[in-house]
Amino acid sequence: MAYRNCQNPKCHYYDTVDRLRGPKDNKVYTTRKNTNYWGIACTLHCLSEYWDHNKDAIQRAIPEMEPQARPRDQRYNWSDERLEPR
Repeated sequence: MAYRNCQNPKCHYYDTVDRLRGPKDNKVYTTRKNTNYWGIACTLHCLSEYWDHNKDAIQRAIPEMEPQARPRDQRYNWSDERLEPR
């Protein structure tokens, strides 16, 4: 799913010129378009606030991983994404 606008609920509270939109006498601060910060935030600061704001919901949606292990005599081949002997 791709988002067009920054998903930080506080994005429009920052007083920057590029967030100011509207006719001359009726200007309002709006949310910026998102950038390459995982397609959900306009800046790294907004991304950090997004994670802080949604931390509990994200932790509920993604269960904790159990500890994992691999045999000592095998290595992980990152290009093939599999274990192979050393």
